[in-house]
Amino acid sequence: MRKLDFLFSLPQYKPTPFSIRLYYSRNLFFSFFLFLTWLSLSCSGITNSKVGTRSRPLYKSGALERNEVWAGVIQIAGDIVVPEGITLTIKPGTVIGFDPLVGTHQLIVHGSFYAEGNIEGMIVFGSLGTEDEFELPKSGDWLGVRVMPTSPNARLTYCRLQHASTAILCQSDSVHIERCLIIENEIGILCQDTSPFITQNEINKNGTGIQCDQGAESEISYNRLQANEYGVVCNDDARPNIHHNDISTNYQYGVACYASAGPEITANNITSNSGWAVYEGGRLRDNFIRGNNNLARIEQSNSRNSEQFYGVDEVLDPRSSPVLEAGVQTE
Repeated sequence: MRKLDFLFSLPQYKPTPFSIRLYYSRNLFFSFFLFLTWLSLSCSGITNSKVGTRSRPLYKSGALERNEVWAGVIQIAGDIVVPEGITLTIKPGTVIGFDPLVGTHQLIVHGSFYAEGNIEGMIVFGSLGTEDEFELPKSGDWLGVRVMPTSPNARLTYCRLQHASTAILCQSDSVHIERCLIIENEIGILCQDTSPFITQNEINKNGTGIQCDQGAESEISYNRLQANEYGVVCNDDARPNIHHNDISTNYQYGVACYASAGPEITANNITSNSGWAVYEGGRLRDNFIRGNNNLARIEQSNSRNSEQFYGVDEVLDPRSSPVLEAGVQTE
């Protein structure tokens, strides 16, 4: 039997004001995690017959015919569709594994979707990996969670999403993403002509952390975006409101703008990115910019071009000290 341990290579996520700690322990943590999952679900009144386990996961594929509640260990063997008028609820501590050996699958939400974990029981979405114990799961093993324009409600809190092509695709204004860990995906969050609410998330080690396309006006606040290729990318006249984020140590640009995108970039710490802090667009106000483009100094320029940003629309009130309240806040 193929190991499910791949989904438990990281510990439970608890936001801290300073850093995220990433560890790659496997078997011991896996056993302990499933014990806690079983214990919490048992105490909540959910019977074992309704809860998948490591040895007997619940197998899911196809369109839901009625409202469903998922708990325990779920193995996905085909596309999951939540039709209009149907609600899928996922309990805290649930582990959802997508099987790349039977195809690259996705969870498509036309109805309502509530994946609400808690600080002691994150909900995990990820790849089961292959039968080769030396081959770890990778980005693109599954397609991601896709919230379609008809969805009236979609909420993800305390979820960990990894190994996807696009972890969360937002095509509805109803999407609320909070206190999630989004890691090792090709794109973390993709917003297409929508205004989702994205706050208090750790978004790390993705190709692109957050991408806004087609006039998206997303609210992006109090997140930490680190060690991605690009922190935030804005395309096609996108106008997101990017404020109070920690955008740092990304391998290319902190914020990149293309095709007439014009984000509002306010009160962020944009530091130590290998390329530009902000590139080709955006109105900057009250940001702390330091250490980008391999320069150690604090950026104080008010011009549209400087050593650390290029081609922006406007610069107002550059800061000489960090924004203390930027990034993920402790509850």
